[in-house]
Amino acid sequence: MKCTDFNLRFIAVLLIGLMSPLWAFSQTITVSGTVVDELGEPLIGATVQQKGTSNGTSTDIDGKYTLTIAPKGTITVSYVGYNTQDIAVDGRTVINVTMKENAAVLDEVVVVGYGQMKRSDLTGSVVSVGEDAVKKSISTSIDQVLQGRAAGVQIQANSGTPGASTSIRIRGINSLNATNQPIFVIDGVVIDSATDSESSNPLSSINPSDIVSMDILKDASATAIYGSRASNGVIMITTKRGKAGEATVTYDAYLGWQEMPKQYDMLNLQEYAEHHNYRAIERNLLIPSSAFVRPDLLGKGTNWQDELFRKAFMMNHSISVSGGNERTTWAFSGGYLDQDGIAVGSSFKRYSLRSNVDTQIKEWLRGGVNFSFSESKQAVGTDNNTIMSALLQQPTVAVTSPDGSYDGPEDQWMPENPLGLAELITNNNKKVNLRFNVYLEAALYKGLTLRTELSGDYNFNKFYFYEPDYQFGIKTQDHRTSRWTKTDTKYWSWRNILTYNNTFAEKHNINVMLGQEMSKSHWETQMGQATGFLTNTTPDLSAGDISKSSTTGLRNINTIASFFGRAFYSFDDRYLLTATIRRDGSSKFADGHKWGWFPAVALAWRISQEEFMKGIDEINSLKLRLGWGKTGNQNVADYAYMSMLSSKTTPWGVGVLAGNTANPELTWETTSSYNIGFDFGLLQNRIEFIADVYYKKTENLLLQVQLPAFLGSEGYGGASNPWMNVGSIENKGIELTLNTTNIANREFTWTSNLVFSLNRNRVKSLDTASASVEKDFSIGSTPYIVTKTVVGQPIGQFYGYKVIGRFDKAEDFYYHDANGNLCEVARPEGKGIDPNQTWIGDYIFEDINKDGVINDKDRTFIGNPEPKFTWGFGNTFNYKGFDLNIMFSGSYGNKALNMTRIRIEDPRQNSNILRSSLNFAKFAVIDPSLPDTDYRNIYIANAASTDMPAVQNSDANGNYRLSDLMVEDASYIRLQNISLGYTIPRNIVRRLYLDNVRVYFSAQNVHTWSKYKGLDPEVGAMYGDALMTGVDYGRYPSPRIYTFGLNVSF
Repeated sequence: MKCTDFNLRFIAVLLIGLMSPLWAFSQTITVSGTVVDELGEPLIGATVQQKGTSNGTSTDIDGKYTLTIAPKGTITVSYVGYNTQDIAVDGRTVINVTMKENAAVLDEVVVVGYGQMKRSDLTGSVVSVGEDAVKKSISTSIDQVLQGRAAGVQIQANSGTPGASTSIRIRGINSLNATNQPIFVIDGVVIDSATDSESSNPLSSINPSDIVSMDILKDASATAIYGSRASNGVIMITTKRGKAGEATVTYDAYLGWQEMPKQYDMLNLQEYAEHHNYRAIERNLLIPSSAFVRPDLLGKGTNWQDELFRKAFMMNHSISVSGGNERTTWAFSGGYLDQDGIAVGSSFKRYSLRSNVDTQIKEWLRGGVNFSFSESKQAVGTDNNTIMSALLQQPTVAVTSPDGSYDGPEDQWMPENPLGLAELITNNNKKVNLRFNVYLEAALYKGLTLRTELSGDYNFNKFYFYEPDYQFGIKTQDHRTSRWTKTDTKYWSWRNILTYNNTFAEKHNINVMLGQEMSKSHWETQMGQATGFLTNTTPDLSAGDISKSSTTGLRNINTIASFFGRAFYSFDDRYLLTATIRRDGSSKFADGHKWGWFPAVALAWRISQEEFMKGIDEINSLKLRLGWGKTGNQNVADYAYMSMLSSKTTPWGVGVLAGNTANPELTWETTSSYNIGFDFGLLQNRIEFIADVYYKKTENLLLQVQLPAFLGSEGYGGASNPWMNVGSIENKGIELTLNTTNIANREFTWTSNLVFSLNRNRVKSLDTASASVEKDFSIGSTPYIVTKTVVGQPIGQFYGYKVIGRFDKAEDFYYHDANGNLCEVARPEGKGIDPNQTWIGDYIFEDINKDGVINDKDRTFIGNPEPKFTWGFGNTFNYKGFDLNIMFSGSYGNKALNMTRIRIEDPRQNSNILRSSLNFAKFAVIDPSLPDTDYRNIYIANAASTDMPAVQNSDANGNYRLSDLMVEDASYIRLQNISLGYTIPRNIVRRLYLDNVRVYFSAQNVHTWSKYKGLDPEVGAMYGDALMTGVDYGRYPSPRIYTFGLNVSF
């Protein structure tokens, strides 16, 4: 019986245990609802979970959820960027939730050097550009996205050719050296954006679709942590990463076309013939042409701009997949861009892949890998010289001859067929970029982490050039030339960072970071050239004449060792202090000068957190920032501090001689920066105002100084000029940013962004032989000094003669001085009053030094390419599923040197000219009975209607020398971008198992208002040289772009 009783009890307990889940189930209810944001928009993927259990679910594409839970239970609702909410069920079956943004979480998106900070904790000057700006601008490289969107950042396209470089200036020009470009730090990998070419852009390898944010560090208190590389500013780029949850697939594609925004108004064939007859018959300057007997019977001839430029196609495809779980997140993406240039022979293609994985290896150890690959192919068939050939080519020349070959001029002094040059000459660049970052981060103790990180950036560049033989009319090219260049760069860095973060007594927050870094850069180039090819079909170097081939090569290595630290302290979220220091040692300097200190300190006072501000609900944030810091620049040639041997070709053979003039005293270029900033937020930050005032002084300027020829710097066996520390410059300016949310409700929002930047620079000292830095440019065999930099003046001003009038009548050759004496007006040195020297209709140049003659000593400053201020103004509208973005940008007060006009405006030339040049000064005789060779009997009949010179027998007066007449106001207002999109309602797209579908149209470079006579007032810097900013000679214009796109995610 005892056994039976036991068995019965056991069976009873077992039955009760088996029935318990059914009993429990009968005590649960099903809760459903919708999770939305403050505007009523559904939140997809929000987590709804029974508190204290693993029982949970996620919202669908409509923000809806369903969860089975006990009637007295509690649900926890969470979503990234929003405050987590705990809600008691209390027997309810429908619970709708409105999530509120978590300002603290949203703050933690600002990337600074070697870390992140809450925006509210920033003490330096940092501006951010988000993912939305990238989406709304159709750009082939990331630098173009910044234009007009960040105060203190000036972006100018150096060329409009696809894949071209841009000039990026953060708070002005900081160096007289060739580069003033900032460094880019992409997921921890430092990228040097410097380039000496308008067509080549180191940043074009990066797919803009991969970017989630760009943070621009502007003042030294923010950039000093990067020490010797940060004097021109730092742009931190964060790419997209995976998030825990179901995998998300996003596909974005757009197709579009590009076109010329404007053309030069050149003569057609009839007008050209009439002008030719005038010069031949009335002025007797050339032999009349039988082809121009009846200009009225001629057609329009060849419009070479129409032939060289075209409507060009472009397309882009990007796909990304991301996801993960609580321990591991991942993201992968791929992209393809194909962009034809608006000029024949130019194009750019890019293939890109990117991936990143972050994983929690152990509870105390986290690791991750970032990797990217890109391959780009760029064709540069049309360059500045080709565009100039198109402008100068006579309209009498056809594109092709009847036999299909390229036609050419009958004048040996005319340029070649530009279309033939663009299509026959091979000028291609192929680039492969590999970039990676690997890290391990260990949690050693509460708040104490150690991170070790290895980064690399590898570039493999190949340049192929081939010029075949050809015959364009009487213009012939007999040589076949092939040139291959291979340039590889390898950069790696390894850093170890120890970080401690803690809060004491709830009011004292500290964050201390100590780090060590070592990096190495390797640069290598090889070039081979050959001529004497038997055919144009085989351009390989091995197919050329070996006796007429040449090779050369060069490689350099430089290293930097660094130690750095940063300390941040916050008291009660009111008083903030950030101090950084970095010590860099560079292999580019000799012992005793290798190491440099780069400290910085910044203070901030969050006034809005004070007790006396608590009752003022309208003010959400009010912060005052003060900062000072020092950064460096080591951008000199490797081994410039020591003598290097080099093989030199001399009349006596090849020998080994000194290759350079050494300077063992060479040291760092340093920039000290002071900044005062003010951040102001009103009405729940619907109005945000940011103001900064700064002053920067750069000392020990690095410059390669020209030595006299007798010191061995020129000729056979000459050594390259030495690098020296030559002086100092200053920049000062004001930056203003205003962000407003004008209207915000469930159906309609309107936000605006206004940025304003003002910068002034000046040379403080310059220790060169001439106390100046001159930049020259040659047109044909004629050299021009185009810019000059001297003490007390802004950097890189245009330099030339001033035109103060024209000799319209005989009296203009004389004037009375202060004493009433009759004096001759200054004429070019050695030129008398003569039809073949200086004559009626010639320009009068200002005699700067008052010595009575016009010569080189009368050149002066004639314009400044730097703007007085720049601005950007953007508006974004959202109505139901529609979104509209309109972006304006502008520049005021900047000048451009339109050297193109030197060639196409002179009515004496046999080449084609501007139509406006027909309004030249015309002679008239006072007394027909007297000779027209007597200047006293000549005057300009149309003096009141033209400011051009007359068509003279010669250009002995130099009317088209470089003067202020070529300097134009390049101020502009540009409708930079319009984008219109529509997001299809989710209740429609979910039937296709999709999360989001958006279609959009975008127009870029829509219209420009400017007085500038050239093709584009945004001229940029020739050769990427800051001292050649604003020089326009056949610049490839930036195209107008129209695109239609589709964005899908699921």
